[in-house]
Amino acid sequence: MKKNIIKINLIVLLFLIIMGSKSHAALTSKLTTQKDGKNVVVNTTIANSYVKCKQMINSGESLQGANVKPHLATNKDWGAVSYLSNSIYGTNTAGKNNGVEITINDVKYRSTNGNASGVMNWGSNPYKTLYTQTAGLINNYDPNTSSSATYVSELYANKDTAYVDYINPTIAYQTYGMAIQETSNIFGGIFYANTLNYNCSSLRIGLFAGHFGSRNDNGGSRAGGAQYSDVTFRPVVWN
Repeated sequence: MKKNIIKINLIVLLFLIIMGSKSHAALTSKLTTQKDGKNVVVNTTIANSYVKCKQMINSGESLQGANVKPHLATNKDWGAVSYLSNSIYGTNTAGKNNGVEITINDVKYRSTNGNASGVMNWGSNPYKTLYTQTAGLINNYDPNTSSSATYVSELYANKDTAYVDYINPTIAYQTYGMAIQETSNIFGGIFYANTLNYNCSSLRIGLFAGHFGSRNDNGGSRAGGAQYSDVTFRPVVWN
């Protein structure tokens, strides 16, 4: 029982850290765009995003000297928040596939719990935010033949650590715990997965949708890890 309580507390802490941070990384970069009146980091490769997150404990950064391990959000991190936001643990009732419509400052949003804390404002349409890079790399990626080698170099260098999801995203059991297969169709979530050597990393769109090593289409091309004006990233802190 004690171990279960500790696990739940860690998940809740992760939830609060991510939901409370529109982006700590915005403190360390001038490559920003305005979204909902806030600065959001864009135009950075996924390799740079990975490094920026780790550097948050360096001198002059927002977590200077803290005994924590900041890193680019993994799909497992993202999955923990997805589950909490659409379960009895996050909503205090049954999960709601479509959420509850609420109005904040004359703007309509969908919320899991009927108030501002449950607003799903993480991805792209219809929630008025961005694609978000996550630390995922397809496991048949070949840096010697991929046109994305420079963009995903940090993911490949760290593929055997806990900070990168190095998997075949087309095999369901390898994605368990990442809220990829399990949350299909929640909040309109659709996940595109493939094993293309150039579109080889992962993106999330909102809490329940995204691309992982995806096809060469609008969002899938962004899974190559290059910089785009509509792609951002989020740090997560473990201790």
